[in-house]
Amino acid sequence: MNSQPDTSASRGFTLIELLLVLVILGALSTYALPRWAPTDTTLAAQADRLARDLRHAQALAMNQGRSLRFVIQPPSSYRVTDSSGTTVTDPADQQAFQVTLDNNVTLGGSDTEFDSLGRPVSAGTLLAADRSFTLNGNTATATVTLSAVTGFVAIAP
Repeated sequence: MNSQPDTSASRGFTLIELLLVLVILGALSTYALPRWAPTDTTLAAQADRLARDLRHAQALAMNQGRSLRFVIQPPSSYRVTDSSGTTVTDPADQQAFQVTLDNNVTLGGSDTEFDSLGRPVSAGTLLAADRSFTLNGNTATATVTLSAVTGFVAIAP
């Protein structure tokens, strides 16, 4: 009885086969990666960005101790300005705090001011009702709602 393992029937990949697969994957990736854009321009992603920017403007107003205005620029952009109407510089990226939506998404809503405590106000008084911003895409709609008094931001598809 022979106790030696039979090596003629071993299974697995050879080093040459593995290298050949890696070369093919490398060639395919150099072709495919430049055509892949890592930006998410869906309606839901843009609604999420609007909600984050509302929160960010609110936080900037509190941090800087001054009123800031969230200005809607129809049909598809918004910006944050100070009391003189000048677009503020976002300290996060040192760029003007101005955003244009992608893929023909339109934006509707009212300009909103945040006081130095981060509360949403209109003409110096707290909002009496929630403020809604509507984003319209090809066949979809998303609504971003800013809660009166608290400034809580919610997204509805």
